[in-house]
Amino acid sequence: MAASRFAQRDSSRTILRSGLLRRRAELRTGWQRFITVKSLEQLGSNAAKVVSALSGQDAFHDWQPAATMEWQDCDANLPECLISLGVGEGIVSRPSTTKPTVLSCSDFKGLRTKARLETLCARYRYPLNIGLERESEIAEELLRQLMVADRAKLEAKAEFEVDDVLLKLSLTGIYARMKHDLRFLDALNYFYELPQRSVARLNHNPYFLAAWLCIYAQLLCAPDW
Repeated sequence: MAASRFAQRDSSRTILRSGLLRRRAELRTGWQRFITVKSLEQLGSNAAKVVSALSGQDAFHDWQPAATMEWQDCDANLPECLISLGVGEGIVSRPSTTKPTVLSCSDFKGLRTKARLETLCARYRYPLNIGLERESEIAEELLRQLMVADRAKLEAKAEFEVDDVLLKLSLTGIYARMKHDLRFLDALNYFYELPQRSVARLNHNPYFLAAWLCIYAQLLCAPDW
């Protein structure tokens, strides 16, 4: 008898979850190939939380309850917010008193790397804003850049802006979870699987690097992909 569609879907989810948990186990013992001792020292008081989050047992802290349907502001800076999300801490936020600047996808595409990074840092200081419906086109563009332009540069061993790539990875990971979109998770899978010679180039910004890995670790533990 042919398997029902429900049974096939249930089997696919079981296989996917098993694969993600295997990757999580691999990350638990292999994160040191990304974060050096020197990078940990630069993280200061956040180092212990990052090590605990990456080396500890499976722990998933859902960001959905913190997400709202309106734009939020916060007092913490962007690296602190990303680390907090990655290690499972909350971010104190409040509804914004001003409307966010309109940013069309075409305008965003036209930004040079430095201006793009500055725009992302300012716009997503409260990172969960990336999950609002109005930001879906920007999120799709981040995914396209990672998997086309940035991927091509890495594979060709060309120069690239490390902060730009790492921030896009964190925002992509956050969006992946908020929208339950496996395409965005696949982008993180690809960059995690980079050879060591490429990984070493990501140590330029320990905060963005640690945040991405911690966010990735949480995604791998999410129970309901």
